[in-house]
Amino acid sequence: MIKQASLSTVALVILLSGCANTDGGTDKKSTSAAIGAGIGCAGGAILAKVTGNSMAAGCVVGAAVGGLIGFERARQEEMAAAEQARTEAMQAMAALPPGKRATAGEVKTVDVTATDKKTKETRKYKAFESVSVDLPLSTKGSPEYDAAMGKLKTLAERVADERGSSEIQVAMTPADVKARKVALTGGTVNTAKGNPITVSKVSDAGVPAGVERITVKAGRIRQTEV
Repeated sequence: MIKQASLSTVALVILLSGCANTDGGTDKKSTSAAIGAGIGCAGGAILAKVTGNSMAAGCVVGAAVGGLIGFERARQEEMAAAEQARTEAMQAMAALPPGKRATAGEVKTVDVTATDKKTKETRKYKAFESVSVDLPLSTKGSPEYDAAMGKLKTLAERVADERGSSEIQVAMTPADVKARKVALTGGTVNTAKGNPITVSKVSDAGVPAGVERITVKAGRIRQTEV
């Protein structure tokens, strides 16, 4: 059953069995789009003055392009944050013996199309979709494990505030689920801004034995018109 709760260390410890508390993120997609529009307007107005055209018209054209630039910038920042979380999660366990270190797949992306509200111009961009990190079950409860989980939780919070929602999926092999008597339950916690992070535990035969595969998934982009 999915339950609602405020985001807290206790709530995520119950759901994930080991996470670190973090500060809330900011909605950078809207901010980036607004900044981009402002930069575009200023640039368009300057160019218009230099070429002898209307500064007001130049501002309008520049703002349109700037809004799309802001959208692209937000997508790039999301992907950079995912790559950083992936790297830092592995670094958190790098001092452990071989076989007890974290491993990770590549950051996955998806194509999204953004549209300018005024000109209806559309452009296609790469956007963050998900990232997975495998954490050895033998390290569960260790400071290194908790530190790695904390990096992924921070990413999930940031993405939830950016997109409106995110998901953390914890996957193990059917044999590990049975041996550890893991209850395949889940829940929902909210970021400080009130955006939901869905936490789920699943059985997956594609996961290597002896590890938990932690996957952070991005929610749907709320606004593609800028």
